[in-house]
Amino acid sequence: MVFRVVRGKTIVSKYPDMSRVERSPDQKAYNNLFREAVQYAKSELKDADTKAALLKRMKKNPKLKDRNPMNVLVAEFLKERSYIMSREEASKLVEQYNQKYQLNERQSASLKFLLIYGEINNTLYMQINKASRPTATRDLTDLVKKSILRCTGKGPATTYKLLDKLSV
Repeated sequence: MVFRVVRGKTIVSKYPDMSRVERSPDQKAYNNLFREAVQYAKSELKDADTKAALLKRMKKNPKLKDRNPMNVLVAEFLKERSYIMSREEASKLVEQYNQKYQLNERQSASLKFLLIYGEINNTLYMQINKASRPTATRDLTDLVKKSILRCTGKGPATTYKLLDKLSV
């Protein structure tokens, strides 16, 4: 059950069933980023020295004074890492990669996504380009061979990150 107060009245409703919701690649990327932010915050709060320094910094800052330390760390992480670059910058950079490496449309679209969000995996590639798994694997492997991406992990946990950015 969910309790909400709207215009002074308490509303009780059933918890929404989100099991059939199809998330876009952007939503999935942000969910992964949020997951990383929570892991980062938990690890920072485990260290006593780091936690003490954070609490001291929060006391000095009136905006942070009444907030939860976990929320502060998550917000800071998201602010730093939300978008790697703007869509316009990413488009310009993709054009430069296209001129240098002759990428196909699928590779260009996924490279733009990667420049904005920082990483991509096979599943996201398939969703962005509506491609089959073998096509996604082949295209991503080609980008690795061209020294545009680097591959980390094995199997379903494989992620791809930009190896080196061209200048904008």
